[in-house]
Amino acid sequence: MSDSMAVLSVAASARSRASFERSLPQFASVDVRSAADGAGALDALSAAPADCVLAEHGAGSDALAVLRLVRDANPAVPVVVFERAGADSVAADAISLDVTEYVRERDAEDALAAVARTCHDAASSYRAERDVAMLNELARNVYERMTDAFFALDRDWRFTYLNAAAEELLEVDSDEVVGENVWEAFPEAIERDFYTEYHRAMATQEPVTVHEYYPPLDKTFAVRAFPSEDGLSVHFRSVVSDTDATREDPVMELTNVLSSDLADSIDAVRADVAALDEACDCEGAPIDDVAASLDRMEDLVNHAVRLASERPMPADRDR
Repeated sequence: MSDSMAVLSVAASARSRASFERSLPQFASVDVRSAADGAGALDALSAAPADCVLAEHGAGSDALAVLRLVRDANPAVPVVVFERAGADSVAADAISLDVTEYVRERDAEDALAAVARTCHDAASSYRAERDVAMLNELARNVYERMTDAFFALDRDWRFTYLNAAAEELLEVDSDEVVGENVWEAFPEAIERDFYTEYHRAMATQEPVTVHEYYPPLDKTFAVRAFPSEDGLSVHFRSVVSDTDATREDPVMELTNVLSSDLADSIDAVRADVAALDEACDCEGAPIDDVAASLDRMEDLVNHAVRLASERPMPADRDR
């Protein structure tokens, strides 16, 4: 991953565009390319994505027009508006259009340095959040490919995710149960070991094993549940005999993928976030949000590793 952030500057004046391209890299680690107007900006973004868009306002440039077009095309990419001295303020309108940052030339002792730092910080946060989203999507794809069924619960026992195997075994649609309390969705589980063991897992922060019959579905489930500060990750399968219950967990395949691919990626993103935090002295969100997401991803990796390493062996289960 390049340390330089890709910034697209949009200004009607060729002089302004040249100034941005020449000056901004002197104050921050950014690579700058330019467009003359909103249409040109969309063409440039189609040709190559940017980590941040800088829209000049004043000197013949209409930042609001650029902001509208960019937001329609990409609601997530940061947009920084640079209001030139003497231009009418459009801060209120820009905020209503979800501008990321608004810099006034007259408010900054060194306006271009302020713009460069603002663009760099916005772009860095965007890139880190994008990397976390990519990791989340990778994890989701891995869980969808799992042989075992899997669902996740938050601390209030609400479903936050079910993979396709879980939907099939539980005979539910994830769109209908995500956000619902597991004990309300499956009330008869309250009288069985599922309820006791899941609560024990959350209280002790230690993984638990459940082998239990659930009458409403006429199925026996072999379950491994892994707690974290955010909730419970539950891996399970349907079994029809003790032999099936003691077979080796196919989740080892998931463990190998997560521990080798996701863990390395998480470490790389965490290093980028730490460097960003040190460089910009940022406090609070979005840096903290990104760090929290990385911690959650790391929890999932650790849970998968523990699932493989701690699963009971057949001899242990037969005792």
